[in-house]
Amino acid sequence: MAARVPAYRQAQIAIKRYIEEHHLKPGDLLPPETQLARDMGMSRLSLREGVKSLEAVGILEARQGEGIYVKAFTFDSIFENLPYSFAVGGKSLRDLLQVRTALEEGLIGMVAHRATPEQLDHLERLARQMLQKAQAGETFEDEDREFHLALYGPLQNPFLNRLVELFWEVFRRLHGSANVTHWNLEQTAQDHLAILNALRAGDPHRITEAMHAHFQQIRERLGPELETPPTVTDILPPPAQTPTS
Repeated sequence: MAARVPAYRQAQIAIKRYIEEHHLKPGDLLPPETQLARDMGMSRLSLREGVKSLEAVGILEARQGEGIYVKAFTFDSIFENLPYSFAVGGKSLRDLLQVRTALEEGLIGMVAHRATPEQLDHLERLARQMLQKAQAGETFEDEDREFHLALYGPLQNPFLNRLVELFWEVFRRLHGSANVTHWNLEQTAQDHLAILNALRAGDPHRITEAMHAHFQQIRERLGPELETPPTVTDILPPPAQTPTS
């Protein structure tokens, strides 16, 4: 005997089907609750449960006094739940790095003949900022993240940009910013300059090699740390600081 589908799950399915059938886009307003429940043949209570569950995964947004809107897709809900999944196994960091490496190495060659001089100049500014900070003994997470995002801008693929951002952010949370202080920060900055210089040369093979060398450096620097599984506390973002007067 098949298990009974919970009411909230039925509501989820019905709401998503409604969005698809009515070709609703992010920012579009759904009908009022009473009308929507009547159209879907369910109680308002079941509808509310379905809406709450879809809010939790970033599909809907309920605005007080305004109604229920279709929400633009983001990775926010994934960011919130991934730490718990990744904390389960000790191979999490190694596995994530493997996937991130394959993604970036596999696509970097396509950037060679699509990057504009302005885009290359932006990448160089970021790489130079990394080098300056490294030489001053400072870390450069913001520039590193922006470099990897800007790197694939010439491909004009928003989904790719989201994936790159997702992998970068989750990797940072898994490994922890505090753990990079013993790295050779100047060499890391030089890795990014090498990628930039290969792009300027317009040689896809050289570009792929530069990216491969960058990730190889990361694997070597992590070393035995990959064998120690992180905890959920290690991965979760730090709590908001209370302003002091």
